[in-house]
This record gives sequence, C-alpha cells and structure tokens, in this order.
Amino acid sequence: METFAQDVRYGIRMLRRTPGPTAIAVLTLALGIGANAAIFSLVNGVLLRPLPYPEPGQLVRVFSVWPTQPHFPMAVADFYDYRQRTSVFSSSALYAERDLDLTLSDRPEHLSGMGVTHEYFRVLGYHPSLGRDFDEKEEYKNTNHVVILSDRFWRTHFEADANIVGRTLQLSGEPFTVIGVMSPGVQHVGGDFHTPGHGDSVDFWWPLALQPHKSDGCDRGCHYLNMVARLKPGVTVAAASAAMNSIAEQFAHELPDYNGHALIVPLKEEIVGRARLMIAVLMGTVGFLLLIACVNVANLALARASSRYREIAIRSVLGAGGIRIIRQLLTENLLLALLGCGFGLIFAELGVRGLVALSPEKLPRLQFVHIDTPVLVFAALITALTVVLFGLAPALALAKTNANQSLKEGDRAVTSGGARAYLRNALVTGEIALALILLAGAGLLLRTFVNLERIDAGFNPAGAISFHIQLPQKRYPSPDSQIRFYKGLAERLRTLPGVESVGIGSDIPWTGYDENTSFEIAGLPSDPNHSPEARYHFASPDYFRALAIPLVRGRFFEVTDESKAPRVIIVNAAFAQRFYPGEEAVGKRLDLWGSKGTTIVGVVGDVKDTPDAPSAKPAFYWADWQFSDGDERVVTVRATTNLSSLAAALPKQVLALDNDLPITDIRSLDEVGAHAIATTKFSLILVGTFAGLALILAAIGIFGVVSYSVTQRTHEIGIRMALGASHQNVLKMILKQGASLAAFGVTIGLFAAFALTRIMRGLLYHVSASDPWTYLVVALVLAAIALAACYIPARRALGIEPLVALRYE
Repeated sequence: METFAQDVRYGIRMLRRTPGPTAIAVLTLALGIGANAAIFSLVNGVLLRPLPYPEPGQLVRVFSVWPTQPHFPMAVADFYDYRQRTSVFSSSALYAERDLDLTLSDRPEHLSGMGVTHEYFRVLGYHPSLGRDFDEKEEYKNTNHVVILSDRFWRTHFEADANIVGRTLQLSGEPFTVIGVMSPGVQHVGGDFHTPGHGDSVDFWWPLALQPHKSDGCDRGCHYLNMVARLKPGVTVAAASAAMNSIAEQFAHELPDYNGHALIVPLKEEIVGRARLMIAVLMGTVGFLLLIACVNVANLALARASSRYREIAIRSVLGAGGIRIIRQLLTENLLLALLGCGFGLIFAELGVRGLVALSPEKLPRLQFVHIDTPVLVFAALITALTVVLFGLAPALALAKTNANQSLKEGDRAVTSGGARAYLRNALVTGEIALALILLAGAGLLLRTFVNLERIDAGFNPAGAISFHIQLPQKRYPSPDSQIRFYKGLAERLRTLPGVESVGIGSDIPWTGYDENTSFEIAGLPSDPNHSPEARYHFASPDYFRALAIPLVRGRFFEVTDESKAPRVIIVNAAFAQRFYPGEEAVGKRLDLWGSKGTTIVGVVGDVKDTPDAPSAKPAFYWADWQFSDGDERVVTVRATTNLSSLAAALPKQVLALDNDLPITDIRSLDEVGAHAIATTKFSLILVGTFAGLALILAAIGIFGVVSYSVTQRTHEIGIRMALGASHQNVLKMILKQGASLAAFGVTIGLFAAFALTRIMRGLLYHVSASDPWTYLVVALVLAAIALAACYIPARRALGIEPLVALRYE
C-alpha cells in the first residue's frame, strides 16, 4: 500500500509537470466515458431495469392473429371464452382508453381515463391504498359508474382527501362514485391500440361496459381491446401459447367463420422491443467513440513517453524491474482515467438531461432514465477498461526500453524504435477506421431523414391546425345530436378571421390510426374467411380541403350527403388500384356493415399511415354527416392567419356551444409531421453528434502522430535539406506518411462499415445500408480532413533550419 501511495504521489507530480497534454487526455476520456454513461443510462432505464410490477416475468400481452392481421387486438367474446376455458393464467384483463371530462372550477378539464375489466389490477399486482378494487358485476352496462383514482390525481385535484371514497363526481355529465384510490407509482401497461404509452399517464380507471355475446356479430368481429394476463407460476410463454391456440382450434370447430389464433408476447418485450435496435445502435456508437478516445490518449501517452526513455533507463539501471515500471505507469494512467471519469459523469448528467428532452414520445420508460447505481458501476468498469486500453501498450513499450542504448544516445534512440512507430501508426489507422464507421452510420441516417422530409405526404400540413374533441354520451346520446353539434362548430370556426376550411373526421394522418374492416364488392360472391379489408375513416364535407388531400376523380362529400340520402363513400387511389385495376372505381358499389349498395363517389390521393411506411393501405371514407360511428372527432382548421393566435381562439368557440366541453391536443399539422419522424431525428442527432466527435478526435490523432513524427525526424529532415532536398520534397514526404495512414484507415473502415451498418437496416428509409454514394462521400470527407490534419505539421517541417536541425537532440 505504501508503494502504491508513492506511485500515486509521483504520478500526480508527473501529470502536473505536463498540464497541457494532461488536460487534453482528461477531456478526451471524459467525452468517451460521459457519452457511454449517458447512453447506458438509456439502456438501463429502458431495457435492463425490470418492469415495476411484482413478478414482472409472469406478465404477458395476448393478441389475436388473423390471416391479414398478425398483431390484432382482442374481441370481447374471444376474451371471455379464453378466460373461461384456459388454465394457464392466474388472472387476465382487458383495457382500453376511456377518457372523461371533469368540471371542478369554471373551466372543464379532459381527464385521461382507462376502462378495464375487474381483474386488471390483480394482473399487475397492485392494490388500492384507499377503498376497494372493482367487482366482476361492474363490468356490465348500467353498473359501471364507479371509478378508482390515481394517487397523483387524488393529490393534485383533491388535496389527498382521506374521505374521498364514496364521493360522487360528475364526469362528462354523469355521476360516478369513487370506490378507491390506487397506490402510488402505478405504471400504466401501455399499448398501441386506443391507449396511452407505458407509464404514469392515467388519472382514473373505471369498468369497461361490455356485452360479451351481442347479436350484431361485433362480439367477435370487432377487435378493439387490449389484453394483459399473468401466467401461473411455472407456466412458460410457449406452454401458454400452445394452450391458447388449442382453445382457438375449438373456436374454429364451433364457429364456421372463425379463422384466428392467439399470440402471446412477454409484456416487457411488447413495451420495449421496438426500441432495442435504436438503443443498440446508439450503444455501439458510443462504444466506438470510447475506443477512439482511448486510442487518442494512448498515442498521447506514447508521445509523452518519448521524453521519459532516459528516466526509465536510469530507473532500470538502479534496479527497477519491468513489472515495477509498468505498475508506476499504469498508476499514472489510472489517475488520468479517474479524472476523466469524474468529468465524464458531469458530462453524463448533462447528456441524460439532453437525452430525455430530445427523446421522442414513442420511446418507452423514459421516467427511469437517470444516473443511478448501475450507471455509476458501469462508469467505473469502463474507467478500468480505459486504463487497460490506453495505458498498457505505452507502459509495455517503455518497460522494454534498452537502458544502455537510451543512456548512450538519448531521446534520439526513439527514432530507431520501429516497433513503437508501427504501434502509433496502427493505433491511428484503427482510429480512422472507427471514425469512418460512425460517419457512415450518421450519413445513412441523414439520408433517411432527408428522404422522410422530402416524401409526398399526400396532404399539406402547412397552415393547418387540429384539436381533439369528445362529446359526452349523456348530453349527446344519438348520432343526430352529435352531427348537429359538429355542424354548428364548423360554422362557428369558419367565421374566424383567415379560416379557409374546417374539416371534421375520425382522425388525421400519421397519428397511429389503424382501424380496419371487411367488406364485399357488390355483385361478386362472398367468402367469409377471405373477405377484402381496408382502412376506414369518417370525414365531413370539408375534411379533404382542410387537409389538402387532392381529389383524383369524382367528387368530395357534399352537405347533402346526409342520413336520408343514399349511402356514399370516397376511396383512396390504393383502394381503387387494388380492387378495381384497370377500371373506373367511381360509381362502383360495396356492401358495408349491413348497408347494401354503398356507392363510391370519389377517389382521393393516398396518405400513408406513417411517413416511413412502404406504401398507403387501401382505405375508404364514410360521409360523417350521413353515417357517424361515435362521439370522438378530430377537427382540422386551415387558415391564412397565424396559427398560434388561432389556437387561442379555438377553445372559446367550443365553449360558446357547450360551456362544459374541453378540447385537447391542439397542435399544428407541422407538429404532427415532426412527431411522426421524431425517432429518426433523435437517432440522427445522437449518432451525428458522436460521429462528429469521432471525426474531431481522429483528426487530432493523425495530427498528433504526424507532428510527433516531424519532431522525431527533425535531425533527418535537416540532413535531407542540407543535402539539397527541396521544400516540395519534404512536404511530399510528410504528407505521404499521413496519406498512407488515412488510406489504410479508410479502407479498413469501409469494409467494417459495410458489414456493421447492415444492423441499422430497420432504421433506414429509401436508402440501402450499403449505399455507395454515402460511403464515397464519407470516405472523401474523412480523407480530406486527415490530409488537412497532416498539412499543419508538414508546413512546420518546411521552416526547419538545417544547421539547427543538425544540432537537434
């Protein structure tokens, strides 16, 4: 221990003796360690940390699988039959988003609600901190007006009133009795279909009003519910899948039109599975950045070592063995690494805040991303790794110093160290190769982002704003009352200054809407097991004008397309091409939802579900004034005025019609588009930032090696110039060395990038992982920067005076 303390004191003196190189080394390591710690906090919070439920490995999501729908929500009747017949689950539940409005003061408030079946909290392992859980009888209509409040909502809206249980709340105009308050920290399961994402995002829960065996066929034909279940102890996912699909086979024998089976996915995989690729790419990126940082510091250590050969030689002559010298040098490197780790954790904390701020909403479990014990342990491990990576090679090189030769020839003996020069060159070559890999990845993501920005969206987001509205069933019980309200709202909004059109519909593009239905083409024989399917939407007469979706053929909806008029629909171009190839779709008839002979009156342009979708799905639009399916709508307003001032006026227009009706999710369509490509932008910003740092470090690395070479060859350059070598020859000689290193590094990097960037294919859009133009541009940029880094020391070599150089030691 005393010897180690001596090594530490001596190491501190040595580092203080060279403050410039020490600061550069610490900063370089801090960048590498900080970036790795920040991204590992993302890995730990999103992927590694267990789900916040008791025995989380037992939790699964259950889906229906049909020939055209590999990942389908659950139908009501299927769930109840599965629950009755299966023995692999200890509990199971359905859930779906069921928001309600609350008016406690002058302004109404839209609350995030979740409709659930009675075993929902039993599945997740939660219990109310006040009151009781739901009963099975409360799943059915007319008995479901009870709520359980979230702990957060109870505290913020009712000041943690201990007497809240039994109180009646008016939600969306109807009385609900509070039967409980859930324990703190409840994390919503999440899901793609009609539900918020995973996390603490729910204000209250209330029972789903279900009718398991309705006579209209929707009990099995309407798939709109999320299912979650808890496996019994000892039951595997494979065993549960086999049991559930055995029951599905029973359904097929009992129901002639049944053609589905079950899919069981571990809950954690369902929540985080789609984030794995992006996070893996980011972790690989910062791993390469750390390697580049270590290479830079190793080269710096080798350069510093050149001034210590005489010192090491004297210590060897005085009896210090090779192990003792290596230990001293590794102690100095450990001090550097610890300083780098300390500053790196500061960078990591700043980086984590930036990560959370920049992260797209689709990235799950962000609430768990922070610097904690696992991240600190990881930082300690990579600090130890850096000591080995950047410290061992210089230490071994110094330990092998020939003491007699160093004492006779001085530091010039270093110039004859071919092995050491080879090591420095190899390190820089590797550094350039790693930088090229990162630049190639950033280049491919940049191409993807540009492609997404340039796509033909099928609609024009500029100059349009939207908001969501949900009409309470109590005040608007019928489709006619709902249509009257929306007509009145559209008329009021059109009177606002600068408003050009007001569209009302079931959804707007790129917001996750994916409703499908089957139909029959009039005049053709039907096949219940292979009915054609398409997306369906609801649209008011001005919906397409507000979104600027072009009319291809036929007409838009008109105000005369009302309930008493013949049923009409509008289809998109993909629908017309799929089902009427080479024919005119306008005028054709479909059989839809019991309505025979619904006429196609128009064909509009395609709008894809997401910007990066390969193509648009076949879709049709119902006339919303004629046939409305529900109380929730999205209103889109196209205007020539400033959208911010228009946004402030929108709630007032709604409140003028209904003083207890809030609106939510007010945002421009430009914001909708930005949100749709936020994941790609997030990946591009991070990978691009790290690639830029790698490029800077690679340039510094090659600059340092060539500068060191010029310093060590000063005597040789003086002799060459004294013998008549021209400045051009000296310049060419120095640049040739740097160009050789760059060429080797670029070549190795191209082969490695070609192999590794294939992992990124799932993040790319309309660009190949082996895109030759990206690789060419990246290689040229890196080669140019490498040559520029060589030019400065090469120019310095031209200023060497031969007489001074000949006396250089």
